[in-house]
Amino acid sequence: MELKLCIKENIILKPFKQFKRQTIELSGLDRISPSILYTVFFYNSQLINESFMQDEDPVERAKTALQKVLIPWYPAAGRFRINEASGKLEIDCNNEGVILITAVTDSKLEELGRLHEYKSCYENLVPKCPEATDISENPIAVVQITKFACGGFSIGFGSSHALFDGLGAFNFLASWAQISNGKDESELMVPNHSRDALLSAIYSPNSSPTAASIYEQGHITAIQDLYGIPMQAMASDDRCWGTAVAKFSQVDPQVGLELVTLGMKKETVETWKGQAIEKGKLPKCSTFDVLCAHVWKARVKTLSLQANTNICLQFPVDARSRLRPPLGDNFTGNAFVLASVSCSVKQLLEEPLHDTIRKIQAAKDEITDEYIKLYARALEASDKFFPSMRELTIVSDWSRFPFHALDFGWGKVSNAAILATPVPETAFLMLNLEEPGGFLVRIGIGRQYVHDLITNFNNLSNM
Repeated sequence: MELKLCIKENIILKPFKQFKRQTIELSGLDRISPSILYTVFFYNSQLINESFMQDEDPVERAKTALQKVLIPWYPAAGRFRINEASGKLEIDCNNEGVILITAVTDSKLEELGRLHEYKSCYENLVPKCPEATDISENPIAVVQITKFACGGFSIGFGSSHALFDGLGAFNFLASWAQISNGKDESELMVPNHSRDALLSAIYSPNSSPTAASIYEQGHITAIQDLYGIPMQAMASDDRCWGTAVAKFSQVDPQVGLELVTLGMKKETVETWKGQAIEKGKLPKCSTFDVLCAHVWKARVKTLSLQANTNICLQFPVDARSRLRPPLGDNFTGNAFVLASVSCSVKQLLEEPLHDTIRKIQAAKDEITDEYIKLYARALEASDKFFPSMRELTIVSDWSRFPFHALDFGWGKVSNAAILATPVPETAFLMLNLEEPGGFLVRIGIGRQYVHDLITNFNNLSNM
């Protein structure tokens, strides 16, 4: 459907108080993906706190709270730049501010159908930065607040993945919401933006020297597994890499890629977890283990790859508590490293689900302090590559983020949708906010494969 907006305000919003200007040196974990990731959160008018709405303009209250949260979360108001000496991306914390758009529409939320299902009109609900010749010209965090004719709201948020990882971005949103909701600012989490502890761990005296090329990292599973599949993009440094990654940031209708949202009931997941433990004699089995294995099988079967084709599954694992010393939950930079499983198409499709789950669990167990440091050090190499997304499946777990708790004072989130991402084929696991206990999988796939993917995903006889 078409979603027409009336823009009320389009400004650069700066923090209430200027923070001392400084530079944040980024790690290789940050610099691998500088593109902006967008999410839209919907607030149904039926869930909105009416007394809150009458007391104060909710948009102005959220706007004021955003200015306040940018004080402790000052990197979000900064800009990227390339360090001329090292050629690496870094954050100039210069208090330049974030983009804020406020808008209204004559459309109603109910006209959008299932809110968690991606629609191209959702792209109108987030600010998009213009193309810039200089990376330092554009903000690295953007916000749009849209009021619908039914009385509901949406908040569109985007931030560069080099600024925050998923947990960092969620904690930023949670702090903003808590301030808007009237929580005492002294009770908020104190964020840690410095990458110094991570970089020090990577470059400790006992660490091996950084290899000149990422292709020399054969001892790291997540990199070694990619050798067996074709490459889609390569770059020699951060300047070239930003351009290469940007090519994946939009869903091109000519290519025919479609963003599909699939649902799974809690009862089904719990049944599969129990069967995996019983049949596979596994000591435990998580919701992620089950859904990750099922998504990989369903996607590979759908793509009809040759039986002897090498394929790979990779998924981010939070290294905050696994690194020594630990980074802490308040660390806002990228602390996720990729775990990896590889095999042939034939092996994956013929083995029972519990065997695939066992491999996923083993891959997670491999993410030790030593592995994290080796992996992060490998990404400090100047060259980078990106593999073909037919053979590679990436699954990212967003079900750990309680988006429903992002209450800005007007009520809980009724639904959320991820927009087009830098790697649209990535599968995102999310909570189904409309169906308590249920789960959603958002994944991009060629339009010609959509029917088969839905059929294979809904085939519940994979055990």
